[in-house]
Amino acid sequence: MIVHLKSRIGVFLVKAVFVLPLFVFGLWLIQALYFPELRSAKLEGPLQTDGGDDFFRKIGLQKAPVPRDHFHMIDAFVFQPGPYEPICRTCHGTYAHSKEKRIRSFLNSHEGFLACAVCHVRKEPADKSIFFTWVDRQTGVASMAVEGKYGKFPAQIFPKRIFASGQEEIIRPMSEKSAQAFLKHREKLTPDQVAQAKAKLHEHISKKPVVCLECHKSGGYLDFAELGFAKNRVDHLTSSEVASMIEKYETFYLPEVLDLGTQ
Repeated sequence: MIVHLKSRIGVFLVKAVFVLPLFVFGLWLIQALYFPELRSAKLEGPLQTDGGDDFFRKIGLQKAPVPRDHFHMIDAFVFQPGPYEPICRTCHGTYAHSKEKRIRSFLNSHEGFLACAVCHVRKEPADKSIFFTWVDRQTGVASMAVEGKYGKFPAQIFPKRIFASGQEEIIRPMSEKSAQAFLKHREKLTPDQVAQAKAKLHEHISKKPVVCLECHKSGGYLDFAELGFAKNRVDHLTSSEVASMIEKYETFYLPEVLDLGTQ
């Protein structure tokens, strides 16, 4: 009994040695991201510099933390409702991606600045009549540039078709008029009729949506520079480690020593 207890204590201590540094690092990371003022409050006296530069001396004297944006994109910016939102959200909700638990959070975070049609109405490579543009949430005006910080755009990217006549059309996955009619009469339809109606509504939806690495690569599906992104942001978007990770790995494992449920 005593030997078994010592063995369990030994296993617990070994795990604690590995877990404690991770726990401390986690606390430090939370403090650095969400409570930077705590670190700033610990600064005492002016910053010492070899050259006595007045600029650096003033930095050392400042008490308040340097203002900065929130590290994460919160819901207020991911989803900003407006009069020109895609009709898809009426049925599919604010966060439409739910099936693939492994990547649904990444997909849903794109809904703040990408319209559904970008990925779900696939543009064929040979089709030169379709371009991508920003569409203002409030006015519906299309533009190749938009004012806004990272993840906080007052517009969404939509595909746009330019006809030979010069007429322009913002591409949407389905007719809003037809979708509203379906919602109005849905309760009166049989299951077979609902299925038939949904098939008609989704007839322009691509069976295979655009996936991560089709955009997040050099010369990808979206031309980020044409959409007004700065060069350093384009470089980041076309070499996304997250997109590569999603494509390459199906399962993620933690070391067994971190599994506190085992003995």
